Amino acid sequence: MRESQEFLRRAGCQMMTKQRVRFEHQHDLVTYDAAVGGTSERQRLGAWYTPQDLVDTVVANVVTAEFVALRMAVGAAMKVLDPACGDGRFLAAAGRRIRELGGTCELVGVDIDPAAVYATASLLPEATTHCEDALERTWGSPSFDVVLGNPPFLSQLAAATTRSGSSSRGGGPYADAAAEFLVLASEVVDSNGGRVALVLPQSLLSSRDAGDARQRIDDRARMFWSWWTGERVFDAQVHTCALAFEFSAPTEDQSPRQKSQPTAARSPTWSHVVASRIGVPSLPDAVTELADGTLGDRAWLNANFRDEYYGMAPAVGDHFDGPRLITSGLIDPGRSLWGERPVTFAKQQFAAPRIDTAKLEGKMVRWAARRLAPKVLVANQTTVIEAVCDPGGDWLPAVPVVGIYPESADADTAWQIAALLTSPVASAWAWKQSGGTGLSANSIRLGPVLLAALPWPPAGLNRAVEALQRGDIRRCGLAVIDSYEIAGVRDELFSWWAASLDRIEARQPRL
Repeated sequence: MRESQEFLRRAGCQMMTKQRVRFEHQHDLVTYDAAVGGTSERQRLGAWYTPQDLVDTVVANVVTAEFVALRMAVGAAMKVLDPACGDGRFLAAAGRRIRELGGTCELVGVDIDPAAVYATASLLPEATTHCEDALERTWGSPSFDVVLGNPPFLSQLAAATTRSGSSSRGGGPYADAAAEFLVLASEVVDSNGGRVALVLPQSLLSSRDAGDARQRIDDRARMFWSWWTGERVFDAQVHTCALAFEFSAPTEDQSPRQKSQPTAARSPTWSHVVASRIGVPSLPDAVTELADGTLGDRAWLNANFRDEYYGMAPAVGDHFDGPRLITSGLIDPGRSLWGERPVTFAKQQFAAPRIDTAKLEGKMVRWAARRLAPKVLVANQTTVIEAVCDPGGDWLPAVPVVGIYPESADADTAWQIAALLTSPVASAWAWKQSGGTGLSANSIRLGPVLLAALPWPPAGLNRAVEALQRGDIRRCGLAVIDSYEIAGVRDELFSWWAASLDRIEARQPRL
């Protein structure tokens, strides 16, 4: 321990009370336990360490023989950086791989945790280590051949880990701090062929607040490898992915950052990392290129939140009269399960919940009046889109159901919207936009902004509406594919979507 304290003093690290450092040598790997307050301290730092088999998988796919040969041809030694090095296992694996492939390397590790710095230095005495926050460090103009690692996962929804505002590197207020490390990596890697490979939270693939970070990477690099399993592999209990990018300098007619284009216009999501691995079919460009506008051109969309939840709660009950309350759990494709399946709302269970509008107060009276109109209600977390039509405007949406209200306030448009959403095209498109945002690995989170951007098919939806009104969900889906005029992918799209329908229908109550 005296040795570690002296090292930390020389490295300029602040000593922490009750800190215990343990080193175990196994397969040339040093692991450690920095018990600086237990699990809560690890959560505050985002210190969740990468399983060795994943480290080896990332390094093997990024530090390839061809890449090492190319980099060694233009430099004396490959420079490798891990900006949140933990116990040094990524640097150790990268250094070992480069040497096996005949190269030489300079290893640099940075970490805010003193125990991490000491662990890396003990494992890799030849490495240069820095005990500081990589995001705050003055980097100058370094040019690393490889930047890799597992940066901290710091949710901005938790008080202990929030940065209390937007990122200095373009992330929105709710973007995980890991997005900042990704942008940092892009800033310090060699822009002419350098590679970045990071283990990241799955949410970064498509969350809106990480959109600018994705855009910055897309403008300068191509994703050439990814990893995702849908399993939680860390104690942090979040779904993760690993992404690898190769960078190239912009051409003369291309600015490094095309910020004049709105992020939403280019829709830079990386949802294909998840979607492709769970079998979601790709959609042809014709879906957007030939579209007759969007769903949002024909309706206004809304999702209720906290105020509406507390405002409606006192009025909900198994009343004889009043509008039906529809929760996400009561929505299946083309079908409402109200009265067939009990639901829990505001910590109470109801068999057939209604809202007594006489008990609503203030703005909730206006809220209810505006929503008692023809509409479509959509569950917010699903494997495929689950939507149901309320042509008579007799229902009210619970939180966080998405309501879609035709601008014309007519039942015919509501049925067209419901038919459009009850299709493999809409679900595959939503996965392309939002894959990776759901609470479970195989679900997507749907919201008003996302659904409003859904392309409207160029051909009519009459056949689809007729099928949906008969309760023929599958024929509705096939008719929507035909409305988009994309016959070449008809069978693949339908088979994928129908398999999800089978699973949904298997859990439905028997009529």
